[in-house]
Amino acid sequence: MEENKIKLWDRIQRGMEAGFDAAISAVHTITEKAGESVELTRLRREKARLETEVTRRLAKLGNEVFEKVSEKRLDDVAEQLGIKEMILEIAQDEARMVDIDRRLNKKLEK
Repeated sequence: MEENKIKLWDRIQRGMEAGFDAAISAVHTITEKAGESVELTRLRREKARLETEVTRRLAKLGNEVFEKVSEKRLDDVAEQLGIKEMILEIAQDEARMVDIDRRLNKKLEK
């Protein structure tokens, strides 16, 4: 199961990276088309970069909390944080993805 969690995190990271790249590219395009001053453009790009970095860190933090709470079965912590239901839903979704991967691999082998 640990291997599947890593795969899930890799999938999430790849999706986030693609989204972040698109967002930063959009900021570059918008600011260039708007003919903004160099300083204003630089500030907008820096803000977009920082927003992306914060989102990455939050996602990583969330993943680490999820891993710890799940692995150690810290139900009391999950309950206190109000995330017990979400952890169960994620576990169910992970199990579904493993099943889909298994079925896809069987279809591809044929």
